[in-house]
This record gives sequence, structure tokens and C-alpha cells, in this order.
Amino acid sequence: MKKTILLALTMLWAGVMFAQTNVSGTVVGAEDGQPVVGAYILQQGTNNGTSTDLDGNFTISVPNDATLVVSSIGYVTQAIQVNGQTQLKVLLKTDAVQLEETIVVAYGTVKKGSYSGSAAVIKDDALKDAPVVNFEQVLAGKAPGVQVASYSGQPGAQADISIRGFGSFNAGNAPLYVIDGVPATSGDYASGNMSTSSMNYLNPSDIESITVLKDAAAASLYGSRASNGVILITTKKGKQGKLTSTFKATAGFSYFAYNNYELATDEQMEQMHYMEWYNYGADKPSRWNTSYSSLDEYAKARTEKYYPKRDESKYIYKDWEDVLFRTGIAQNYEYSVSGGSDKGKIYASIAYTDQQGVVTIDNLQRISTTINGEAKIGKHVKVGGSIQYSWQFQEGHQEGSSTKDNPFFIWKVVLNPRWPYAYKSDGSLYLEPWNSSFSTINPVASYSAQINDARQNRLMLKGYIDVKFTEWLTAKTILSSDWLYVHDRFGWLYGHPNYTAYSDQGGYMSDRHRNINRMVSSTTLNFDKTFGKHHVSAMLGWEAESEKYHQTRVGKIDFSYAGAQESILGTAFEDGYSYSREEGLLSLLGSLSYDFDGKYYVTGTYRRDGSSRLAPETRWGNFWSVSGSWRFSNEKFLENVKWLNDGKLRGSYGTSGTLPSDYFGYMAVYDFSEYGDGGASYPGNLANSDLTWEKNENWNIGLDATIFDKWTLGVEYFEKKTTDLLLDAKIPSTTGFSSTLMNIGAMKNKGWELALNVDILKKKDWDLSVGVNWSTIDNTVLALSEEGETQISRPHIWKAGYCFYQYYTRNYLGVNPENGAPMYSEGSFYAKDEVVDQDVELKDGSIVKKGEKMPYDGYNYAATTRQKASSMILDGKTALPKGYGGFNVSLRWKDLSFNMAWSYKYGHYIWDNGFDDFCADGYYTTHRNITASQLDAWTEDNKDGSIPRRVMDNDQGGYYDSSRALQKGDFLRLKNLTVSYNLPKNAMNKLGVSNARVYVSGANLLTFAGTEVDPEIQSSGYYNYSMPSMRTFTLGLEVSF
Repeated sequence: MKKTILLALTMLWAGVMFAQTNVSGTVVGAEDGQPVVGAYILQQGTNNGTSTDLDGNFTISVPNDATLVVSSIGYVTQAIQVNGQTQLKVLLKTDAVQLEETIVVAYGTVKKGSYSGSAAVIKDDALKDAPVVNFEQVLAGKAPGVQVASYSGQPGAQADISIRGFGSFNAGNAPLYVIDGVPATSGDYASGNMSTSSMNYLNPSDIESITVLKDAAAASLYGSRASNGVILITTKKGKQGKLTSTFKATAGFSYFAYNNYELATDEQMEQMHYMEWYNYGADKPSRWNTSYSSLDEYAKARTEKYYPKRDESKYIYKDWEDVLFRTGIAQNYEYSVSGGSDKGKIYASIAYTDQQGVVTIDNLQRISTTINGEAKIGKHVKVGGSIQYSWQFQEGHQEGSSTKDNPFFIWKVVLNPRWPYAYKSDGSLYLEPWNSSFSTINPVASYSAQINDARQNRLMLKGYIDVKFTEWLTAKTILSSDWLYVHDRFGWLYGHPNYTAYSDQGGYMSDRHRNINRMVSSTTLNFDKTFGKHHVSAMLGWEAESEKYHQTRVGKIDFSYAGAQESILGTAFEDGYSYSREEGLLSLLGSLSYDFDGKYYVTGTYRRDGSSRLAPETRWGNFWSVSGSWRFSNEKFLENVKWLNDGKLRGSYGTSGTLPSDYFGYMAVYDFSEYGDGGASYPGNLANSDLTWEKNENWNIGLDATIFDKWTLGVEYFEKKTTDLLLDAKIPSTTGFSSTLMNIGAMKNKGWELALNVDILKKKDWDLSVGVNWSTIDNTVLALSEEGETQISRPHIWKAGYCFYQYYTRNYLGVNPENGAPMYSEGSFYAKDEVVDQDVELKDGSIVKKGEKMPYDGYNYAATTRQKASSMILDGKTALPKGYGGFNVSLRWKDLSFNMAWSYKYGHYIWDNGFDDFCADGYYTTHRNITASQLDAWTEDNKDGSIPRRVMDNDQGGYYDSSRALQKGDFLRLKNLTVSYNLPKNAMNKLGVSNARVYVSGANLLTFAGTEVDPEIQSSGYYNYSMPSMRTFTLGLEVSF
């Protein structure tokens, strides 16, 4: 009996101890009582855990005697005994140390308050709903000091990004991209027949944050590649909590965001053609008075010949915009999973994107996938890795002032309203070159007979091991592989109606294959320890990088039938080549930081790089930085200043560098060619073993402050001087060469940056915040290879004392009101104290008489004709803006949110390379289109006209380069707008859905500008018939389970 009672008591005790209880509860902030979303509730000593929902609620099944550990970023972790309770309310206190924002920097992370460098962070909220293929397009207006523009509005086009100006003539000005701590391949590796980007492989939804490193303290640890700034991309990782699945789908449409070259109407163009012939006849009566009864009859006859009226009885006419373009449809589908525990986490995603361009032959398809995982092995070791793969197929067209394959150029310049579309008798396309000045015919017929595509495969593999020796000493090793394969084709197939572009009706096909393999390995040892009020951290490491590049190209002609679309089917070889290269970079790096009492901070960094691009004698370079900050808000004498929440002064100075773009510039490389019936080799360049890095010296000062718990302000001033710039220097012809690459140039950039964010309203049901940033940039070329040297690259000039993108051309003065002729500055240059050989009119209108001395270096601004005018430096007219930036507004009311972001630039000029096609003042006799801007031409009845008198074969007007092609590039653009609604949680939970939202998003919705072309163009300011940006509308649904 006793044994029976004992057994029963034992079983009862065991049942009590191991009985499972469903515990429900709410986690709220102790200070404000607001729900803590995403807090993690873990049964201590197990992997059993869950997370709170949007209302801070959770449910978990645990034993009666379990201990629950509740944690969330920014809050103090709590341990709670269940003791049989089924309802809990957990109050989490804020943790001032954790709450401080952590930012990703070179080779690690830091607390923002302790950071002395210059860095801007763009979080995933700015990326996830933007209707873009490439994340780079979202950066415009988001960060001070960063300028972003797209090379083209075609799907998948590369973005042009510059950070704090320009620092190189030869080696490029693009920033370094680092993905999850690994330097990555970037740029356009296609053939140049359309714009592509190797960074398209990243799905924007897989990005957690982007950090832009701008000054030496931020970027010097990347040494020889950091002169142009660094963009650090952190991809999403698994988050602690139950496994969550998210599905996201979007669909949208797009069309031109800007009407480049607003054309005159058909009637207006006819009138302008008549006007130019009438004025031509008036100037030269002998051309008509023997064959025509009147000048009017002559002008009408010539207009009919070169701009003939429609023949509706014979031809079908259409609006060419409707024929060549469409509303582009885009769709995107994504699925991701995320979750884990303190033992391991995983994030995985797959996405499919299909985007049509507005041209019927422009398309992009992409499949991308990401897997990020990590796991703990015991208490001291963590291992992890990632796999990122992307396949992309992109179709497009050539751009530029070419009649071969640019439908935008053909539409705007060539295809006027009187060009027949088809024959009325049988509906067949009209395929004659109606405009005698072009071989172009109806491009519709050529669309199916041309190929311009690029296939891009990219695979990034990364593995790492993180060892924690003690609480203050850790080590991390990373090994990564980055493989990029690009296969692009360009061809005009057999029977192409515009075959004359390649002089062979049998067709032409070019195939290019590129393989880039980059391997990176790095190991760092990290020390981090606090001694009372003293905190010391240090890092010591090394990094090795190798890259192998291989390219092949073959061009074939004479295909035998229309279906032949592969180069192997061509019967004749036109050209081809194969090219390979390898390079290596070995680096030692380290940093040391000290701070005292959370007030005074100082950091030093050092990197030593050795590159195979340089000779052994100059291969190694040293790059370093020092920085410090004073967090004055933590001083005791300010502790009673309640309105000051945080305040910091910071400064930095350091160096970085840029490698030569030529991989073999220090060697004497031989070229090969045919000689007679055989081959021959000959020196291709002069060896220069003294070639070295371009060197960048950078200093930065800044002030950061938060006041009234609402206003966050950042102000910075920087100067960046680059020396040993690589330029082709003239050398004696006795060497056999006219120039060789040398380190001889210098350049300087300086500017101000301002960022202000205000939390206007922060309540339970309401949030309202606004932000604005503004930047300036002042760029000056300090030296070229010789004193006084100039290098001209239309329409820019490089000369000491002037901007990197300084315009140089004839200076247009306006219309002579007496006769309507265009006037230009004479343009002769005179040095200071030089005796002038003619009367010289200075810019301010004063006159230096012939025989007098020039008071300063300057040009003759006296009015003259086009033939007598010389090109001159146009003071104050550059492609660099005087100011640029963006502003944003974020508003939430309960479950409805509204976000918009604007970007702007002002004080710069755009060079419109299409100006001479549209605004030639009558130069062209053939029937081209004419823009509406030409309507205000000078006549006897309109002597205040802003456009010169129209005359056929005009040799004075807009056909010839002058400052008339420059337009003020000021603009304001609504880059992104999103309206989002979180569906009612109770209703969603009944369907097994944890969260669901719908949203509408738009890009480039509004543009305010006074330019003839889309003002958001590449930083050089040069526009040449690229596609305008797209105005895009997207509807999206996101559901989590």
C-alpha cells in the first residue's frame, strides 16, 4: 500500500513538473506603454521560442516551471518565471546603450555615437517598395554628398554615382562596392550597345542597409580603392524567432517621365520650313526670279519638295510615338523565409522580375536567390555563409545620335508626321528612305531582324568562421568567390531593311563572352575591452584578393537565311579576338580606437596595399587616417540642458588611393598586327616603372546634434586633394611615342553637407517626420602635365584653375535685333599684361584699346559672326551643381502610411548634343522634325524673337557648336511615393496570416525643370539621345505567415 501511494505521488509530481502550459501575453515598453513589435520570447535552455506580433502579443507552450527570456533590440533583457501562469504582461525597460544606433563600417560595426567618420545610412525601408530593378536608382537624394543619375531609362541600365566630386582623369570615379564585408565586382561588362549593370543581381528586397563611406576615417581601411568613396551593402540575415514566410507580389506600368524635345505641330513645322526658304530666296533672288513668278511661289514649291504634304489616297499615316513605343508592364514575385534561435538563424529568398521597356524590343527578366545562414558551435565558435545567385536576360537598343538602332533618336529627329507608315492598297509597310539625308526606313520592319541582348549570370559564395576566445578577444576569417559571366550579342540579321549600315545584306552578328572570377580572403583579430571609464578597441588583419578576367569576341557576316541568329552560322569572318588578364592585391590592415567616459574618442587606421598593376619598386602603398570626436552632450556642465539630447563635434584626416586603370602600364607591352602576308609585333607603349597610386588626402569636420527629442542635425565640411593623377604626358618623338602615362596631375574637391530630420509627431496612432539634405561641391583642377596645358574633350576642357567638367565652346551672345543674325564672342585669349592686337571687350563690357595691356587673363567678348568666333572657357558654366540633395516626408495614421522622397539639383548646365538636330535655324534642307522652341524666331514683325532668323542652309546658326547647346539643369523631382495599408490583424489571423499589407508605389511621378531633355543625366552633363527616366506606378501585396 505504501509503495502504491509513493508511486502515485511520484507520478503526480512528475505530471505537475512536466505539464505543458499555453502562456499568452503582451510585451510593452515600460516608459511609454507601447507594444514592442518583434520581441523574442525564448524558453531558457531550449530552442523553443516565438516573437511578438504588431500588437506586442505572443503565445508559447512551455512547462509550468519554465523560465522565459524576453529580449528586443534597444531594451534590457528580462527573465520571467512562469510558475503556472497563463497570462503575462511584460514591461521592457529601454537600454540606453543598446538603443544607440549601430552602423556598418569598414570591417565591422560601431555605435553611431562613438563614430568620428563621415557615413550615411540608407535602410531597407527606403528600398523595399521602390519600383526599381537596381537598388542604385533609389539612392538619389537619400544621402548628402552623393549624386546619382541613370545612364538610360532602358530596363536594367547602370547608374552613374559620384561621392563628393571627382578625383581621377584616368582611373575612373566610381565608388568601391563592398557586399557583406567583401569587395565586389561592379560596373558595366556588356559591349556598350546598351547599358547594363553587374549590380543588378541584387534584389533590393534582400538588402538590409546601405552605408556610404565618404571621408578618410570611414574609407581609408579600403586603401587603394577608396578615393571615390565606398558603398557598403549589408544583405538580410535570419532573425531570432519562429520561422516566418513572406510572399510579395507587384505589378505596374511605366512610360516616359519627361517629354524630351517637345516637337512643333505638323502645321508649325511646315510654316518654319516655308520661312527658311522664303528668307533664303529673299537673300538670294537669283535662285528663283528666273523660274518662279514670286518669292512666295518659290518658297511654297521648295517647302513642298522637302516637306511634302500627306497623300492620304496612297498612304496610311500613324502617330510614330504610338507605333514605336508602348506602356511598359512590370511584374515581380518574391518569397522569403527568416527565423532561428540563439543557436542558428537563416534567411532565404527567391525572386522573379519581368520588366518591359517602353520600346517594344526592350525587356528584362531576372531570377535571383539568396541564402544567408549562421550557426553556433558551442559557446565560442560561430560559422556562417551565404549563396547569392542571379540570372538575367536583358534586351535593348543602341543609344546616341545614331540612325542604326535608336528608336528614340529616329522618332524625335527623323520620323516626322508626313512620313508614310504603310501603303493603303495592301497595308504593307512603307520601306523607302523617305528622308534623303538618312538611310533609315520604317524601323518597325527592323525590330524583328535585329538582336541586342545580354545574358548575365552571377554567383557569390561566402563562408566565415568567427571565434570568441574571450569576451574581449575575437577572430574572424572570411573566404569568398565572386563569379560573373556576361554573354552579349549585337546583330542585324539576314535581310535587315537597314542593312546599309553594315554594307552587307547578308547580315552581321557579334558575340562577346566575358568571365570575371574574383577570390577574396581576409582574417581579422579584434580586441574590445572596457577598463572603468576607458574603452579600447583594436583590429589587426590581412586580406588577399585575386581576379581573373577572360574575354572573347567574334564577328561574322554573310548569313544564308533570315532565321540564322548565331554567329557560327555566318559564312564569312569579319573580326575577333581573345583577351585575358590576372591581377592580385595583398593587404595588411589595422585600427586602434580609444574613448574616455563616453565623451572623448580617437581612432587611427592603417592599410598597406601591394598591387600587381604596379612595378615591384612602387607596388606597395601606405594609407592611413586619424579621427576624433568630442561628445559634448555628455559633459557635466551640460547635464541640466534638457533640450540637448545628444551633441558631438568630430574631425578626421587621412589618405586613400586609386590604382591605374591600365593593368600593364608600367611594362613595355607589345601589340600585334599583319605585315605583308604574315604577322608582326611592335612596342605598344613606353614602359614606366615609376607609375604609382593616385594619392588622396582628405580632411573632414562635422557637427551632429539631437535637440528636443525631435530635431536631428548633421553639418559637415570637407576638402579632398588628389595628387599624382595619371595623365598621358607628352614625350620626345625620338622615343617612338608621342605620350606616356605618368603621375603628374592634381585636383581638389571641397564642399558642405547638411542633413536635418524632424520627428514632428510621434503618438500611438500618428507618426509624422520630415527630412532634408543639401550638399555643395566645388571642384578645381590644380595641375596637368605641363604648366598652362589644356586638354579638350568636346564639350569640356581640362585646365588648371577650372572645374573637371568645365564647358568650352563658342560663346553665344544672342540675336542681333537689327537683322536677326546670331552673335558670338570673338573669343581670342590674352594673358595678363599682354599687348592686345585689336580692341578687346572684356566680360564686364569695358574696352581694352588696341596696343594697350590686358589687365588680367581673359577673352575678347566683342560680338562677331560664327566663322570669326573661337571657342573659349565659359566662366561659371560647368556640369557640377552648386547645390543638390533631397527631402522626404513620412506619415502614419494607424495602419495607413504615406512616404515620399524628392531629389533636386541646381546651378549647373547640361550639354544637349541633339541641339544641332532640332535647332539649326534652317540649316537642313530635308524634312527633319523641329522643336517648338524654334517658333520664336526673329522676323521683321518679331524683332524681339529669341531665336535667330531662319534661313535655309544657315551657316551661322544652331548647327554649329556654341553655348546655345547649354541648358540650365535645375530640377526638382518626386523620386518615390508609397501609400501602404496594413490589413486588419484579427481578420488576417483567422486566415492563418500574421501580417498583410497592400501598397501603391510610384517613381519619377513629377518633374519640375526648364530643360529640353530629362535633367537627371550623367554627372558629365552630356546628353546624347539616351532614353528619359521612366514614370512608374506599381501595386503591391505583401503577406507573412
